[in-house]
Amino acid sequence: MEDRAGMTDSGWQAAFAAAQESRKVNIVCMKWGTRYGPEWVNRLYAMVVRNTTWDIRFVCFTDDGKGIRREVECQPLPEVRFDAGKIGKYWPKLGLMQEGLGGLQGMTLFLDLDLVLVDSLDPFLTLPGRFLIIKEWKDPHLGYGNSSVVRFFIGMEKAVLERFYATPEDVIVEKYGSKEQNFLTKAVDEATFWPQDWCVPFSHACLPRNRLVRFFSTPRKPAGGKILVFFGSITPQSAIRGEHEARKRVGQGFAFRPTQRRFRPAPWIAEYWRE
Repeated sequence: MEDRAGMTDSGWQAAFAAAQESRKVNIVCMKWGTRYGPEWVNRLYAMVVRNTTWDIRFVCFTDDGKGIRREVECQPLPEVRFDAGKIGKYWPKLGLMQEGLGGLQGMTLFLDLDLVLVDSLDPFLTLPGRFLIIKEWKDPHLGYGNSSVVRFFIGMEKAVLERFYATPEDVIVEKYGSKEQNFLTKAVDEATFWPQDWCVPFSHACLPRNRLVRFFSTPRKPAGGKILVFFGSITPQSAIRGEHEARKRVGQGFAFRPTQRRFRPAPWIAEYWRE
């Protein structure tokens, strides 16, 4: 049987089996603009090396490789053509789906820069599947993914960009909420979600839900979880201080925020988030 991307059902399975035999994998990240400096890439690389037994090729797709450690292979950002004024500016990850990406081949794990690895990555490399992504925590019934941690095979999802260019801008905005991860989840041929307890959101797993109680609470280490995911205005760096990141988007419209303090400091994060 052949799927709509033109690959046989056994295509990913053969590529997966080859990766298991060689124990080689590409680990990739992206850095553009000025929000994250080279130290974020360097920390991510160090966390990956400490948390896998596999032979890795670590690549950062970036518009500025200055300050990134020499063990990291820097390559230009893959091209994605879009009108940021009409559909938003956060679409570069779709470029990872192109055929022949950076001369890479085979199984590839993408990681966002603002993650904290608290356990082994090896299970992310041995779980069978063609395309794996986190299940988005907000409105899970919609079936969208969170693209902070994505595993795919180079070139196998090349139809994603074709579908992106063929989709009208109003559909991108109205149906997918101008969100790259929403479109990506639905544009691939076979998306599978990581086990729910593997990638856990810091705000849910480490803090009480009540925001008033949270203000007086010290974030706790998650009972389970292999990767801590940060979103909104909280980053690993700000969580160590117990604050939100003033430069990051914190929501729509005006919100009165007399202090950056959100909870008590979480110094234990620094044990994992380091070079």
